[in-house]
Amino acid sequence: MNIHIKSILSALAFSLLFYSKSFGLNLFLISILVVVLVSAIRKERSVSWGYSLTYVLTAIFVFFNPSGFAVFVHFMALMVFVGKSISQKTSVYLSWFIGCVNILVASVANYIRNQEEEKESKKKKQKDISPKLFNRLKGGLVAILLFLIFGMLYRNANPVFESLIEQIDLDFICVPWLLFTLMGYIIFLHLLRPFNAQELVEFDLAQENELEKPAELVLIGEKKKLESEHTLGSIVFLALNLLLLFFLTTDVIYLFQKTDITNSGYSQSVHQGVYALMFSIVCAIALILYFFRGNLNFFQANKRIKLLTYLWIGLNVILVAFTCYKNYTYVEALGLTYKRIGVFVYLLLTLTGLVTAYIKVAQVKNFIYLVRTNIATVFAFLIISAAIPWDRTITWFNLNTLENPDIDYLVSLGESNSAQLYDYAKANHTKVEINTKDRIDEKHTEFLEEQSQKTWQEYTFYQIVKNETK
Repeated sequence: MNIHIKSILSALAFSLLFYSKSFGLNLFLISILVVVLVSAIRKERSVSWGYSLTYVLTAIFVFFNPSGFAVFVHFMALMVFVGKSISQKTSVYLSWFIGCVNILVASVANYIRNQEEEKESKKKKQKDISPKLFNRLKGGLVAILLFLIFGMLYRNANPVFESLIEQIDLDFICVPWLLFTLMGYIIFLHLLRPFNAQELVEFDLAQENELEKPAELVLIGEKKKLESEHTLGSIVFLALNLLLLFFLTTDVIYLFQKTDITNSGYSQSVHQGVYALMFSIVCAIALILYFFRGNLNFFQANKRIKLLTYLWIGLNVILVAFTCYKNYTYVEALGLTYKRIGVFVYLLLTLTGLVTAYIKVAQVKNFIYLVRTNIATVFAFLIISAAIPWDRTITWFNLNTLENPDIDYLVSLGESNSAQLYDYAKANHTKVEINTKDRIDEKHTEFLEEQSQKTWQEYTFYQIVKNETK
């Protein structure tokens, strides 16, 4: 089937699923269509099924939890999938960039490349029906536009012609729908005929993760310079290790002292720990990249600076653990919030950064390795996070573990926790204030009305729950 016909049919399906609709079942259906079309069109190269499944899986996450974050992760996965369908071996960050370029400007990029190729060499014409179809479509659009322009001119010049024109009812033509469908056509045309950024792909594939070992003569010639760098680095890491060790000691005393810690004390302790951790990790990565950027990695007398670097990384891991414990104590006392969850996520990502920094030094990796590994880790964390219905999880934890949960905060969350709050308010009517109960009832009513007005394209897991409770 011609690529333009496929794009038009796909655009009609796109408009049927998404025009004036919110996200739900439609994202899952369109993701299946995209994977099938891209897999069929890429006969010359196999599509990465791991990233295909990840893309479809994020659509399922939206079906179960149609939050803004889940939708954002879904489109991130789409961009990465499109990039990986062009070249499987490229890094995640470059696949995302290639996917964005293809979705937005693939037609323009392909047109420029084709014009350059035609100028370089005009070979025998290819027998393909797609240029003919494209010319017919272009001619038809130009004819319609001219028809409308001249029709308006003739209408003003002839009263009889004007009366006939006024009798024509064009209310069935929906301009926003036409523009929306045109956007769908452009998107699918870009998916089916992508722009292959060959230069970027080749550049990325040419980048190795390991540092290239210099010749022994080079190391001997730079011996004095390397000894100087080794001494400077050893002093720097020794001083920072002593400072961090002193900080951790005071942190232990603060954590395990028997005096009660107020809520503001909890907050201040956690925030100070996170700020210290952020500064510490940035310094650690920057210093490690500076001192281990080149030949010092292969200098035989570099054991002292390596040992101090490993100690620095280890102390930062302990700092991560302490901050995690303080945040856990904070959550245990005051409940979950998005900020406290964000601290846990940041700590996990920080731990990953420290591990990759250790591998960089121990296995003589380069900066490209750190970028590739850490961005891939962040992408994986986004996918995992999108699988969790955070609003309902926060609500469930706070209502079931705290004696006096912050109901006002829970009411301020998304609409998905309205049923939980409604059931809690009914079971604990003596604990909930009248104004708060009215807000919960209003939120629950609005949520039910919103769900009842959704069409099949917007169908989500909430409709299933609602139908089961009837």
